[in-house]
Amino acid sequence: MDDGHGSHVFSSIPGAPSPQFALLNYLFPGFSVFSSAANASLASTRGATDASTYLPFFLALVAALVFFWPQLSGQLWGIVEGYFISSVRIRPDDEIYNMVMLWISRQQFAQSSRHFLANTNINSRSHWVYRSLPDSDDSDDDMDTASESGYHDGVDGTRARKTLIHYTPSGRCWFWYRGRLLAFQRCENTDRLGLQSIAEREELYISCLGRSPQILKELLLEARRAYLERDERKTVIYRGNLGETYWQRCMSRLNRPLSTVVLDHGIKQDLLHDVSDYLRPATRRWYSNRGIPYRRGYLLYGPPGTGKSSLSLALAGYFRVKIYIVSLSSGMANEENIMSLFNDLPTRCIVLLEDIDTAGLTHTRDGAAAVIEPPPSPAPPAASPNLTGPDAAPSSATAGRLSLSGLLNVLDGVASQEGRILIMTTNHIDKLDKALIRPGRVDMMIPFGAADSSMVFSMFRAIYSPYENEVAPVDCPQSNEVANTASCAKAEEKPSNVANEDAQKRINELAQKFAEAIPESEFSPAEVQGLLLRHKHSPKAAIDAIDDWVAQMRKDKEEEAKQSDKDGEPKGQMGPNQRTLGPKV
Repeated sequence: MDDGHGSHVFSSIPGAPSPQFALLNYLFPGFSVFSSAANASLASTRGATDASTYLPFFLALVAALVFFWPQLSGQLWGIVEGYFISSVRIRPDDEIYNMVMLWISRQQFAQSSRHFLANTNINSRSHWVYRSLPDSDDSDDDMDTASESGYHDGVDGTRARKTLIHYTPSGRCWFWYRGRLLAFQRCENTDRLGLQSIAEREELYISCLGRSPQILKELLLEARRAYLERDERKTVIYRGNLGETYWQRCMSRLNRPLSTVVLDHGIKQDLLHDVSDYLRPATRRWYSNRGIPYRRGYLLYGPPGTGKSSLSLALAGYFRVKIYIVSLSSGMANEENIMSLFNDLPTRCIVLLEDIDTAGLTHTRDGAAAVIEPPPSPAPPAASPNLTGPDAAPSSATAGRLSLSGLLNVLDGVASQEGRILIMTTNHIDKLDKALIRPGRVDMMIPFGAADSSMVFSMFRAIYSPYENEVAPVDCPQSNEVANTASCAKAEEKPSNVANEDAQKRINELAQKFAEAIPESEFSPAEVQGLLLRHKHSPKAAIDAIDDWVAQMRKDKEEEAKQSDKDGEPKGQMGPNQRTLGPKV
């Protein structure tokens, strides 16, 4: 009786919780207060309605939603994403990753994001992409950006190397692009856990609301254009990795003007016309209609330091194609590896085979001339017995090395690649096998020789002519700030670029005097350039130093010739006829 009376008294106390809701009040603190407030509100609007009748069902519904929301939200988002959202997935094992990251790092929303990653290198860490990028590929771009940000050269004319920090959003970030709301997200690919590092598993997602992915494709095209603009005025150089048979990007240099290459003007114009005609889009169809392999080969021959490699780089910059260099003297050079590299070449490029005479392929199919080569060492007893016939490798070649027949198959065999420009250089054309330089494999031979007066005149003008973006005057003191020579990357500088016509006239007079003082066709262009570079700030000093320089150079060459006679090596002197154009097919 007392217990029932006590319970009745407790339930009648205003604000006290009802016994049937004691458990709910324990699980949900404050439930009684919320229930009393709801009762008061409903009583004032709908009479004596008791809210406690409906609150348990409401709370049960909320609890169910909280419990099942992770599953429901995933399914609902999957439906929305599948039918109403367009997205692009970018993996780190493709170069498009670097393009997008560079574009993102330059956007305003990336700079203002409150959650971001800071990197000095935003390129992909995937092995297949990262190996093709040099460590300092963006150094020039970073220095230019640093200058725009307020970093300047030091007092001594040098610029401290400053590595820029790139800021990119982390997680999900929303941004506007051409009036559309897009989302950028970085995710980790969990399918390859344990197989790759975290950086290699990162993937990028860019999405937008709508069923048309056109806006995403426009963004990717813009990112690609911005990425390629870095190399617009540069010559990209690749070197063949014969171990893993892939082309490794070595560096990118500012384009070298053809005007800085010392070569006979007529020869240079014939070469430019021939290469330009070959690279025309209609030329491929012309070759195909007539059943002619679409290939072009050039042989640059002459003594060292005459500009053979420089011409190759200048051609690549002039025609805006990439240049691929492969070493045939490598111990891993064989027909299979070289063929794999050539098959991976793009359709428009220059392939450079430097110093072809040092690859051990000289006169390998000419029995009469084989006596020129030193006698081979005794072969091991386990020599392969089936390497016979005219296509066999020479006995002096190491097993597995590239043979002349193998190289010829790579250059113009049935499975050889078309569309590329092949340039071979050699210091001794007389050592090359006739099969290697026959017409069809070598379409034009360009000789390089010693510097004559016209070459010396052109070199002097190229070194000392002032340009509009240069502030250092001629004959400036050595302590003055060195002028910025970045404009030399412009193709074929015009006379209108000269800042001061009077200064140019004076330079021409000094150039004529310098050319008359240098002995005709005795020194290579590289040797003459070395003299000019030692006095690059003072043309008068270069002219005054000619006599001593000529005497010293002749003395050094005499000593070198004597040493060569003792060692039994040929002098390899050049003749004046090497400056004439070779056969052209």
